[in-house]
Amino acid sequence: MRGKLLLAAFLTAVLTPGAWGMIIDSSGIVTDWGLKPFTSPNGSDIPGTNRWSTIQNDYAPIDYPGIGHQPCPGNASGGEVYDLEELHIRVQDTRIQLLLVTSSAWSNPSWGGPFYLGDMFLTVDGQKYGIVTQTDNQGLAQGAIYRLDLDGDTQGIQRQTGSYYASTALVDNDYGPQATIPQVVGPWAVSGSIDPGQLLGMAGVSAATFNYGGREDGTFLLEYSFESTLLGLAKPGNLTAQVTWGCGNDVIRTRGATVPPVPEPATLFMMAVGGTFVFLTSRRQRAVC
Repeated sequence: MRGKLLLAAFLTAVLTPGAWGMIIDSSGIVTDWGLKPFTSPNGSDIPGTNRWSTIQNDYAPIDYPGIGHQPCPGNASGGEVYDLEELHIRVQDTRIQLLLVTSSAWSNPSWGGPFYLGDMFLTVDGQKYGIVTQTDNQGLAQGAIYRLDLDGDTQGIQRQTGSYYASTALVDNDYGPQATIPQVVGPWAVSGSIDPGQLLGMAGVSAATFNYGGREDGTFLLEYSFESTLLGLAKPGNLTAQVTWGCGNDVIRTRGATVPPVPEPATLFMMAVGGTFVFLTSRRQRAVC
């Protein structure tokens, strides 16, 4: 009995939730994710062992007029001003995490700005949600997760000089038939006038910068992390995530079938210890018999 009590206490200790945050080692690897930006070729909705990814370095899914499939301002800047580089989704047990890699941090003054990095938008089994990236967007708390029910729950791209809010030309894009740039981009931020009753909870938001060399110096990495139970889900289903800059000069999206959940290290450890305990107990019982 004493051995069982000690085992229970030990497992309780190792399974106590720790602090979540993003750590980047000296070579630029995001250690918690086991990935290094700018080391994989471009592609959309790339399946991995425990995540889905979209990588679009120096590439935009919208055929911008006069520029092409390159993040605007495009040719003059090499596409680096509003370049959304990579977007990754993964599920660990009931925890959903998103990792965004972009060329600039929270805001950029270029082209008559400032333009702000947009909120993160999710669709899970057809239901839409928004995670607030920063209070500056619409005055909402950073990390707040809202259920989106109406068109008015979101704000389109910023209405100012340098953005594509007034664009009416139909353009080719990777997401569907020809549409205007604001339609392709979709929502930029959760509306500041959204019903407070649609607030579901808070996500953890952590950020870091890293110099990956050359034009990739000053790369900004942003991680969102939250429990799927905040969305009323025991297990997340089909996931789509999308984010844009407020100017609409780039948008990135990744989606996939149900992201394969991977047990967290503490859970794996519990299973290993539990299995060992059962083995030793059964062995002792056989010895006694």
